[in-house]
Amino acid sequence: MVIQSETASLLPSVLSRIARKVTPSEGEKQRLDSIAKRVAERLADSFQKYETRPEIMLGGSFAKGTWLSGSGDIDYFLLYPISYPREKLEGEAIDGAKRAVRGHGITMRYAEHPYVEAFVDNARVNLVPCYKVEKGQWQSAVDRSPFHAEYIRSRFDEKLRLQTRILKAFVKGARVYGAEVKTQGFSGYVCEVLTLKFNSFEEVLKHFSTLKKGEFISVEPYDEALARSFTSPIIILDPVDTARNLGSAISTINLSRFILRSRAFLAKPSTSFFFEKEEKRRRLTNVKSSKQRKNRLLERTVVLRFNTKLRSADVLWGQLYKSLDALSNKMEIWGFNVLRKKASSNEESESALIYLLHETSISKFIVRNGPDVFRGEDFSKYLEKNRRRAILSWLDSEGRAVSLFDTIERNSINIFEQLKETLHDPKEMRSMGLSKGIAKEARFAKIVSGRAVLTHTSKKDEWLRDDILSLVNTEDELTQT
Repeated sequence: MVIQSETASLLPSVLSRIARKVTPSEGEKQRLDSIAKRVAERLADSFQKYETRPEIMLGGSFAKGTWLSGSGDIDYFLLYPISYPREKLEGEAIDGAKRAVRGHGITMRYAEHPYVEAFVDNARVNLVPCYKVEKGQWQSAVDRSPFHAEYIRSRFDEKLRLQTRILKAFVKGARVYGAEVKTQGFSGYVCEVLTLKFNSFEEVLKHFSTLKKGEFISVEPYDEALARSFTSPIIILDPVDTARNLGSAISTINLSRFILRSRAFLAKPSTSFFFEKEEKRRRLTNVKSSKQRKNRLLERTVVLRFNTKLRSADVLWGQLYKSLDALSNKMEIWGFNVLRKKASSNEESESALIYLLHETSISKFIVRNGPDVFRGEDFSKYLEKNRRRAILSWLDSEGRAVSLFDTIERNSINIFEQLKETLHDPKEMRSMGLSKGIAKEARFAKIVSGRAVLTHTSKKDEWLRDDILSLVNTEDELTQT
């Protein structure tokens, strides 16, 4: 009871401090509003030359008033009639958007179809072509976004906007913010929906701290039969389209991290939960405090580092995750026990697949237990299958068939040597199940231990260093509970 009393008295103070940090100042609001108006004017001018001009709609967290101080993005949806050809949506519409922000560091981004990103006076501006449709008549996933903006804007007051900001900061601190393929976490829209459902940041955390697997969360009425067809660990129905599960983008591990952090924060509130830099500093401190133990783990960490061509982040991460799993499966077939794995990339020119193994060298022999003689048919099938493959077979004291196998016809099985030989064997590479793009690039990978990478990395390799260290450190959430 004393602990609960202390927690209850600490929580308002922590949330008050976070509220001040996440709430934009009037000056910031005015600056972003000025940029938004300027971009809207330039968009209107840019599309004057075209026969079909889009309706320009302000959306995203800025329009909804839920952006975090210092990270306001300005999103404009360029709404076209359904009759507008798809090729023009990806051609003419993009050209017009680029012209509007010419000279502001344009980058092409890709969702279901391309859109334009630029930085205008240090504010990120996204210009997204889509179709103006009736609700439910979606031509693409992006068509829902204008409805999302209007739905949240019409239902939020200042209290809900603040609570959403606090939740977003908490999710960012947990490193699970963003529904893109790389992160597989909680989108800003999901944070808004959860706040609307539970009415406060604290109530969201209370609900998730006791969450049941496969639980439904919905603001609006929904078709229960349809909802039961979803199989993700959490089902969060889109209030604009209840046939869509927002929870499908959230990985099981990121959901688990959020649950654990919710429990830890409610047990002992602290501002450190909201800031990723503080969490990262603590992780690096843990590495230094147990250097000998970490070095042993780093020696068992295998890194395949290779050059990658520039492409859409979602495409790249999808290919990396597929390849990460495929190579992990191959290592298990070889007889290696993969404890943890992670894909890594600077998203520009280099990527890596990282594996923490139980051992990097294994015996060439493996023992397998078969059925006992009392399972007549199974026993016969086992003998038939393994008679030629096994180099030795016998009965154990329980009457079970036991066989010794020579796993690979080679004197030693070392993962570094095995990978180098495999990468240079075109036939092996084709059979491994790597994504086509990664298979081509990984053929020229450098294969080294995690310790070797950390010894020779420079500041520009921090992306890889951090991901390697994350594999040889206990999950933050498991140290907080």
